[in-house]
Amino acid sequence: MKKSNIYFITLYAALFTTLAISIRLDFTDALDRSVYLLLRGFADAGWLEAYLSFLSYIFKPSHAAVIFLIVAVIYYFKKDPHFWLYTIGAGASLAIGAAMKYTFQRARPDVEHAAFDGYSFPSMHVLSFMVLVILLFRLSRNIYVRAVLVFLVISMMISRIYLGAHYLSDTVASVIVIALILHVLEEVKARFSS
Repeated sequence: MKKSNIYFITLYAALFTTLAISIRLDFTDALDRSVYLLLRGFADAGWLEAYLSFLSYIFKPSHAAVIFLIVAVIYYFKKDPHFWLYTIGAGASLAIGAAMKYTFQRARPDVEHAAFDGYSFPSMHVLSFMVLVILLFRLSRNIYVRAVLVFLVISMMISRIYLGAHYLSDTVASVIVIALILHVLEEVKARFSS
């Protein structure tokens, strides 16, 4: 058992709990609104809206699931010893995210330029994209590839806020959930490897 995994599991669980309570008590409203207004200040940049809309469309959860399946097949044929662990973890991440949406039932942002169905918390776009990015991180150790992936995650977070589909706190919650699940998977891997 690695103490660092237990530490990070506890840390991310505490962060998520604190964020969820803060959202429920409306403590995040001012920051969420400020970030949204800041990002919408760039609305005149047509290229930015096109890029962010494209990113949200290409990596919407259903598309990300298909890409995930392709990556999972690659893992399978690479004979990755942890294929099933990460595949089950990815599926669990998406199931947990969907369950949280219906548990929290946070309304989507009320903005004039957007109308989205469903609930807001957490962002399934960010969550499903993070699942894909984690798998791609395991496939490539190249620093440039990883830098592009981190840039795309940040872009996806910005996209969901800019388009009025989510609050900043929704996107941050998705990243925290993935970090928590990743450390749980690492702990499971460590326990069964030893």
